[in-house]
Amino acid sequence: MIIGGPIVYTATWLLLGQSHHGYSQHDDSISVLAAFGAPTGWLMTAAFVVQAAAMAAAGLQLRRTSGLAALLLVVNAVGTVVVAAAPISCGAQDATWCLPSEHPTFYAVHVAAATLALSALATAPLAYAVPPRRAGWPIAAVAGIVMVVLLGWFAVSDAAGWAEKIMITTGITWAAATAAGVRR
Repeated sequence: MIIGGPIVYTATWLLLGQSHHGYSQHDDSISVLAAFGAPTGWLMTAAFVVQAAAMAAAGLQLRRTSGLAALLLVVNAVGTVVVAAAPISCGAQDATWCLPSEHPTFYAVHVAAATLALSALATAPLAYAVPPRRAGWPIAAVAGIVMVVLLGWFAVSDAAGWAEKIMITTGITWAAATAAGVRR
Protein backbone atom coordinates (compact mmCIF):
# COMPACT_ATOMS: atom_id res chain seq x y z
CA MET A 1 0.00 0.00 0.00
CA ILE A 2 2.78 2.46 0.90
CA ILE A 3 4.44 2.03 -2.51
CA GLY A 4 1.30 1.20 -4.50
CA GLY A 5 -0.66 4.30 -3.46
CA PRO A 6 1.70 6.82 -5.06
CA ILE A 7 1.93 4.70 -8.21
CA VAL A 8 -1.87 4.43 -8.55
CA TYR A 9 -2.37 8.13 -7.80
CA THR A 10 0.28 9.35 -10.23
CA ALA A 11 -0.78 6.98 -13.01
CA THR A 12 -4.39 8.08 -12.58
CA TRP A 13 -3.78 11.80 -12.94
CA LEU A 14 -1.34 11.21 -15.81
CA LEU A 15 -3.75 9.00 -17.76
CA LEU A 16 -6.91 10.99 -17.02
CA GLY A 17 -5.13 14.25 -17.79
CA GLN A 18 -4.09 12.94 -21.19
CA SER A 19 -7.53 11.54 -22.00
CA HIS A 20 -9.68 14.55 -21.03
CA HIS A 21 -10.13 17.03 -23.86
CA GLY A 22 -9.58 20.55 -22.57
CA TYR A 23 -7.53 19.54 -19.52
CA SER A 24 -4.04 21.04 -19.33
CA GLN A 25 -1.38 19.16 -17.37
CA HIS A 26 0.58 22.42 -17.46
CA ASP A 27 -2.10 24.71 -16.05
CA ASP A 28 -4.82 22.69 -14.33
CA SER A 29 -4.86 21.23 -10.85
CA ILE A 30 -5.24 17.50 -10.27
CA SER A 31 -8.49 18.33 -8.45
CA VAL A 32 -10.10 19.38 -11.74
CA LEU A 33 -9.98 15.71 -12.78
CA ALA A 34 -12.30 14.90 -9.84
CA ALA A 35 -14.46 18.03 -10.16
CA PHE A 36 -18.21 18.14 -10.62
CA GLY A 37 -18.98 16.99 -14.15
CA ALA A 38 -15.59 15.39 -14.79
CA PRO A 39 -16.25 12.35 -17.00
CA THR A 40 -14.29 9.99 -14.75
CA GLY A 41 -14.31 12.04 -11.57
CA TRP A 42 -15.10 8.95 -9.55
CA LEU A 43 -11.82 7.40 -10.69
CA MET A 44 -9.72 10.39 -9.62
CA THR A 45 -11.66 10.52 -6.34
CA ALA A 46 -10.82 6.86 -5.72
CA ALA A 47 -7.15 7.61 -6.49
CA PHE A 48 -7.23 10.42 -3.89
CA VAL A 49 -8.51 7.92 -1.30
CA VAL A 50 -5.86 5.32 -2.24
CA GLN A 51 -3.18 8.00 -1.96
CA ALA A 52 -4.52 9.10 1.43
CA ALA A 53 -4.38 5.50 2.69
CA ALA A 54 -0.79 5.20 1.48
CA MET A 55 0.29 8.40 3.25
CA ALA A 56 -1.48 7.33 6.46
CA ALA A 57 0.34 3.98 6.27
CA ALA A 58 3.64 5.78 5.62
CA GLY A 59 2.98 8.03 8.61
CA LEU A 60 2.31 5.05 10.84
CA GLN A 61 5.49 3.41 9.61
CA LEU A 62 7.55 6.53 10.41
CA ARG A 63 6.06 7.19 13.87
CA ARG A 64 9.04 5.75 15.77
CA THR A 65 11.63 7.35 13.51
CA SER A 66 10.13 10.85 13.36
CA GLY A 67 6.92 11.53 15.20
CA LEU A 68 6.45 14.96 13.63
CA ALA A 69 6.99 13.74 10.05
CA ALA A 70 4.60 10.86 10.78
CA LEU A 71 1.97 13.27 12.09
CA LEU A 72 2.35 15.52 9.05
CA LEU A 73 1.82 12.56 6.70
CA VAL A 74 -1.34 11.60 8.60
CA VAL A 75 -2.53 15.24 8.38
CA ASN A 76 -1.86 15.03 4.63
CA ALA A 77 -3.93 11.85 4.46
CA VAL A 78 -6.89 13.36 6.31
CA GLY A 79 -6.73 16.52 4.19
CA THR A 80 -6.63 14.42 1.03
CA VAL A 81 -9.77 12.52 2.08
CA VAL A 82 -11.54 15.86 2.63
CA VAL A 83 -10.34 17.02 -0.80
CA ALA A 84 -11.88 13.87 -2.30
CA ALA A 85 -15.14 14.35 -0.38
CA ALA A 86 -15.53 18.01 -1.38
CA PRO A 87 -14.93 18.19 -5.14
CA ILE A 88 -14.24 21.60 -6.59
CA SER A 89 -16.44 23.38 -9.04
CA CYS A 90 -15.00 24.86 -12.16
CA GLY A 91 -14.80 28.32 -13.57
CA ALA A 92 -15.05 29.76 -17.06
CA GLN A 93 -11.39 28.99 -17.81
CA ASP A 94 -11.80 25.26 -17.12
CA ALA A 95 -12.78 22.54 -19.58
CA THR A 96 -16.39 22.50 -20.77
CA TRP A 97 -17.07 19.14 -19.08
CA CYS A 98 -16.25 20.66 -15.71
CA LEU A 99 -19.47 21.99 -14.16
CA PRO A 100 -20.31 24.46 -11.41
CA SER A 101 -20.81 22.79 -8.04
CA GLU A 102 -24.21 22.07 -6.62
CA HIS A 103 -22.63 22.70 -3.20
CA PRO A 104 -20.99 26.16 -3.15
CA THR A 105 -19.32 25.60 0.24
CA PHE A 106 -17.40 22.64 -1.19
CA TYR A 107 -14.97 25.02 -2.89
CA ALA A 108 -13.92 26.67 0.38
CA VAL A 109 -13.68 23.30 2.14
CA HIS A 110 -11.71 21.85 -0.76
CA VAL A 111 -9.23 24.74 -0.90
CA ALA A 112 -8.71 24.73 2.89
CA ALA A 113 -8.19 20.96 2.97
CA ALA A 114 -5.87 21.03 -0.05
CA THR A 115 -3.81 23.84 1.49
CA LEU A 116 -3.47 21.89 4.74
CA ALA A 117 -2.68 18.61 2.96
CA LEU A 118 -0.09 20.12 0.62
CA SER A 119 1.57 22.14 3.39
CA ALA A 120 1.81 19.04 5.58
CA LEU A 121 3.26 17.00 2.71
CA ALA A 122 5.81 19.71 1.86
CA THR A 123 7.04 20.05 5.44
CA ALA A 124 7.11 16.34 6.39
CA PRO A 125 10.57 15.77 4.86
CA LEU A 126 11.92 18.84 6.67
CA ALA A 127 10.56 17.49 9.96
CA TYR A 128 12.23 14.16 9.20
CA ALA A 129 15.56 15.86 8.44
CA VAL A 130 15.80 17.30 11.97
CA PRO A 131 17.91 16.22 13.76
CA PRO A 132 20.41 15.54 10.98
CA ARG A 133 21.54 12.25 12.50
CA ARG A 134 18.76 10.18 10.94
CA ALA A 135 19.56 7.95 7.98
CA GLY A 136 18.44 9.70 4.82
CA TRP A 137 18.28 13.17 6.35
CA PRO A 138 20.10 14.91 3.45
CA ILE A 139 17.61 13.53 0.92
CA ALA A 140 14.73 14.53 3.19
CA ALA A 141 16.12 18.05 3.56
CA VAL A 142 16.54 18.51 -0.20
CA ALA A 143 13.08 17.04 -0.89
CA GLY A 144 11.52 19.36 1.69
CA ILE A 145 13.25 22.47 0.36
CA VAL A 146 12.27 21.61 -3.22
CA MET A 147 8.68 20.96 -2.16
CA VAL A 148 8.33 24.21 -0.22
CA VAL A 149 9.60 26.13 -3.26
CA LEU A 150 7.19 24.22 -5.52
CA LEU A 151 4.31 24.88 -3.12
CA GLY A 152 5.03 28.60 -3.40
CA TRP A 153 5.20 28.27 -7.19
CA PHE A 154 1.85 26.45 -7.17
CA ALA A 155 0.29 29.29 -5.20
CA VAL A 156 1.36 32.08 -7.57
CA SER A 157 2.24 30.61 -10.97
CA ASP A 158 0.47 30.44 -14.29
CA ALA A 159 1.96 26.96 -14.62
CA ALA A 160 0.36 25.87 -11.36
CA GLY A 161 -0.58 22.45 -12.70
CA TRP A 162 3.00 21.34 -13.15
CA ALA A 163 4.11 22.91 -9.87
CA GLU A 164 1.41 20.98 -8.00
CA LYS A 165 2.15 17.72 -9.80
CA ILE A 166 5.93 17.90 -9.30
CA MET A 167 5.50 18.89 -5.65
CA ILE A 168 3.06 16.08 -4.85
CA THR A 169 5.05 13.49 -6.79
CA THR A 170 8.21 14.49 -4.93
CA GLY A 171 6.44 14.28 -1.57
CA ILE A 172 4.65 10.99 -2.04
CA THR A 173 7.76 9.40 -3.53
CA TRP A 174 9.87 10.59 -0.59
CA ALA A 175 7.27 9.39 1.93
CA ALA A 176 6.85 5.98 0.29
CA ALA A 177 10.59 5.37 -0.13
CA THR A 178 11.43 6.53 3.38
CA ALA A 179 8.63 4.55 5.04
CA ALA A 180 9.45 1.45 3.01
CA GLY A 181 13.06 1.70 4.18
CA VAL A 182 12.14 1.83 7.87
CA ARG A 183 12.05 -1.50 9.66
CA ARG A 184 9.08 -2.21 11.87
